[in-house]
Amino acid sequence: MTDWWRTHPWRQIQTNLREIDMIDIDAAQVVADLQSFEATLLMINAAGIIASYPTALPFHFQSPFLTGDSLATIIDACHAAGIRVVARTDFSKVRRPIYEMHPEWAYVGVRGDIVDYNGDVAVCLNGDYQQIYALQIMEECLSKLPFDGIFFNMGGYQVRDYSGNYYGPCQCSRCRQGFAEMFGLPLPTVEDMQDPVFRKYVQFKNRTQHQHRLRVAGFIRERFPDVAIASHRETRQGFHRQESNTAIERALPHWQYNGSDNTKWVTGSYPDMVSSNTTVDFIDFPYRHVAVSPHQQKLRLIQSLANGGALDWYLIGRLDNHEDRSGFAPVREIFHYHAAHEDDYRDLTSQAQIGVLNGPTANTSEFRGWFRFLTENHFLFDTLMDDTALEVPWDRYRALILPDFQRMSDELARRIDDFVADGGVLIASGQSSFRDENFDPRSAPALASLGIDRVDNVRKEMTSSYFKFDSKDDFPRFADTDLLYLYGPYVYATYTADTQQRLKLIPPHNFGPPERCYYEQVTDHPGFTVHAHGDGRAIYLPWLPGALFHRQGYPNTADFVADLLEHVAGLTPVGGNLSPMVEVTRYRAAGHELIHLVNGSGHFGVSFFAPVTMHDVEVVMQRAIAPKEVHSLVHGAACPHQWNDGQLTISIATLADFDAIRVA
Repeated sequence: MTDWWRTHPWRQIQTNLREIDMIDIDAAQVVADLQSFEATLLMINAAGIIASYPTALPFHFQSPFLTGDSLATIIDACHAAGIRVVARTDFSKVRRPIYEMHPEWAYVGVRGDIVDYNGDVAVCLNGDYQQIYALQIMEECLSKLPFDGIFFNMGGYQVRDYSGNYYGPCQCSRCRQGFAEMFGLPLPTVEDMQDPVFRKYVQFKNRTQHQHRLRVAGFIRERFPDVAIASHRETRQGFHRQESNTAIERALPHWQYNGSDNTKWVTGSYPDMVSSNTTVDFIDFPYRHVAVSPHQQKLRLIQSLANGGALDWYLIGRLDNHEDRSGFAPVREIFHYHAAHEDDYRDLTSQAQIGVLNGPTANTSEFRGWFRFLTENHFLFDTLMDDTALEVPWDRYRALILPDFQRMSDELARRIDDFVADGGVLIASGQSSFRDENFDPRSAPALASLGIDRVDNVRKEMTSSYFKFDSKDDFPRFADTDLLYLYGPYVYATYTADTQQRLKLIPPHNFGPPERCYYEQVTDHPGFTVHAHGDGRAIYLPWLPGALFHRQGYPNTADFVADLLEHVAGLTPVGGNLSPMVEVTRYRAAGHELIHLVNGSGHFGVSFFAPVTMHDVEVVMQRAIAPKEVHSLVHGAACPHQWNDGQLTISIATLADFDAIRVA
């Protein structure tokens, strides 16, 4: 087993081919187009819904359009040019004639209907097609064609079609039987995490998907040990592929840190996997032939690089017949930049001292708010996924943040409490650790370090509430502000006697008409608490500042959290004169560090423009040893700098899209 993906410079382009693209595809043109981008990997359609090569399997629908160069010819041409090739497969659907022969393979909606979308019928993960026949297709594909990797599109349990129509949890006989055997219950028909039966169904899905992915990965690795497998995180090997994309009906605004967010949780939680976050060229499924802003695509790629990830770009059709080429130039620019400096980007390790817990059942709005708090105040952080939180080392972290992270096992709670007892700082908001690993409510929070004696009530709506400062000693940003506003839920709790309670809750009160807009009650319920636990301490916020800031974005919330991080938690941000619109990351490699400054000022409303060039930028950070060299990879020149008593100050004359400072 070579594990070639660990050392291969990763600049991937996925040309998601339509079946008609194979009519006149030309291998030499494919390679020339890839080389114009300095691409080192091609992902190309191979198997599943349609066989893009001559198949001998009776239930693998043969493409009738294979009149251009064959996949074998294309792969050989790529290999001759030093380009690796990844097979794109999709086993989520079969063509209608195949369904007619095996209707038992189909996904069945809550109304008893199948999902037939343009003649492709959705199949269930638990049916024989995915469990047995798909593996035969994989074996044929990888035996006939010398692919270097394999990617599986739309795996797992799908409940919507491409138009967004919702069909509910699968009700096929295999799902009914499997769920009954596991829990002795009928399948739920509504997805509701407050329903205990649906929570068990989530367990059912997780277990069956986990088992299936391990089985598929084992099947491939036993037969084709040199093939890189995509997104099978259970193995902790290969590459993890995800998308920075947009959708017409998705709630706005666009998540401006999408590339950074997607990359951080892979590099922080699966350090042995390549983070291959792709920027999707098109607007949405119905509009695959028109590109998003070229500046948006460029920003996504830069964010991936800045957070220790690889480059990946995905478009519909071929490069030589694509009808919107507006994204080509910026994508090509970043690919060429990485090609020129690929050695500097090898084996990067984050130097962040803060870990933020996240996972599939997390509160996305609260997490994104904390992502913004940290990024825009220049605190360096990693994202830790809950499924690896018991594995990855925490020794470099000074603090852990739980953004309303409710689902938590006893084992993870113990590790977090031990982290605090050993001198770490914990910051938790909302109902963190209020549920067990199955998302069932706990009678008391699992984290002893929080200092919560009991939870009395969780009020869901606190409109017209505030917190009044009992002291502003730790909140210099509030010199001219006496109140902190509160919206959303609030946790009424009784705290242990040794828990310090800060700020005072002003409960909901009259806010109209103006003549009656005043409060008459100031309670002792806190805005946050501080509880000593061993050699460390836990800071608890019984509300959701992250979700509030993510939705509204006011400095009243951001200033409070910035002061809390700096003056209560004692954490140190990167200093200097950086704009909040500049993201900073710091990674170490063999013999040098890479400090990235990513200019996000081009994000405005729901649009992405070229960022405003910034001048005379200064960065200040701690470094124990004076550097021998401080060099801008973007400008190809030395950066003026000073080092004094463990503090490094770097000056950057101009910051356009980004800079990458090599410190050695």
